[in-house]
Amino acid sequence: MRPASDIEQAIAAYGDAVWRACLLYLRPADAEDVFQDVFLKFALHDAPFNDDAHKKAWLLRVAINACKDVLKSARTKNSSVEELTDAGREGELGAESDDAALGLREILDAMDALGDPPKTQLYLALYEGYTAREISQMTGMPEGTVYSWISRGKKQLREALS
Repeated sequence: MRPASDIEQAIAAYGDAVWRACLLYLRPADAEDVFQDVFLKFALHDAPFNDDAHKKAWLLRVAINACKDVLKSARTKNSSVEELTDAGREGELGAESDDAALGLREILDAMDALGDPPKTQLYLALYEGYTAREISQMTGMPEGTVYSWISRGKKQLREALS
């Protein structure tokens, strides 16, 4: 098990990125559970990381996989992903009438409407700033495929927002 100082440092350095990734997929209540699980897995993960970028990529990959697992289990309970997304968005942004909040809601809804891929690849590229080569290593996809998914995702996002 990792020392408490390592866990605290990881949460301070990468907690925001993990939280944003969780919210991209899940409503806030479920995102909190996944967030905690990710850092619990980190605490129990004894293997060393090559560098800070490797640590961040590992945390994000674990978070995204855990979110997908939650969504899969939600489907088996006969709840659609759209219903879960709508419920989370209403609780999160429903009371706000600010134009910025409406823009954010439209973007989040458009991202939610994307399939996976390209949702994960687009999120990692646009929001987290990873290169296609780094995303390729994280996802196990060929680099050219990652470029294609990012391009398709951008096109789909533009169409959804126009």
